[in-house]
Amino acid sequence: MKKYILSTLFFSLATTLTYAHEPYVAPLSYITSNTQIPVISAYAEQALQPEYALKQPTFNIIQPDQSKISIPSESDLKSVSLIDLPLPQKGTYQISSKVSFPLKYVQHNKEWKTFFDMPADKAKDIKERDYIIPSDFKKSPTPIEITREWSIQSYVSKEEISPLQSTIDAPIQVEFKTHPNNINAQQPIQITIKKSGQALKNPELVVRAQGQEEDDATHVTVDTNGLATLNFPHAGQYLVEVSEKFNKTAKPTNQYYTIISLGVQPATK
Repeated sequence: MKKYILSTLFFSLATTLTYAHEPYVAPLSYITSNTQIPVISAYAEQALQPEYALKQPTFNIIQPDQSKISIPSESDLKSVSLIDLPLPQKGTYQISSKVSFPLKYVQHNKEWKTFFDMPADKAKDIKERDYIIPSDFKKSPTPIEITREWSIQSYVSKEEISPLQSTIDAPIQVEFKTHPNNINAQQPIQITIKKSGQALKNPELVVRAQGQEEDDATHVTVDTNGLATLNFPHAGQYLVEVSEKFNKTAKPTNQYYTIISLGVQPATK
């Protein structure tokens, strides 16, 4: 019975994090004069509204002088992971971490879908779900396992905004033509999206304002050179999320996402 309960709990968490919740990291303020600042990270269904803490993340920091430090999370909270980020230097700090989750896929009706080992009476009708369970097959399938990895990123500037001379290590790179802490509402900016130094093929680029769910996301076109234009309608916090489009007919491979939190300033006159 205990094994069944744990399995059910794991399934519930797995489906929640796979489909509805995504990780992010964000400082309490993107521009500050403080000597230190809280930085939170979490899984959230509504953008930038934490619900589940990450599992003991370590945050990598590129300081304004380009030196690097790592800070492990020490929070025991269930809703957020938390660090105090020291700010000994003037300029911009780059914050990042990586979060990964194993997923199983099987082919069903010539399409690849995520697979969870759970009883039929605990799942919705197959027409109402995007995943597959054993009872959907006459013969037990042999799933393949992949890893979904998120690179979560953000920026804090103390007293002044300094150039970003180093690039955060991530499979999918996002380069800002405008400094990420110098973005104003209603003023378009450009970004370039790359993977292995080349324009990302089949990119999926979405933007969500704080509080928006996945269905509310704004989908942004990316050209063949990996160039995209972002326009934030109002001041506030946003998530910029980049990945490769999932091809349901191709055998799944490891999936990579880059999720960046931004603080957008009011529109200038």
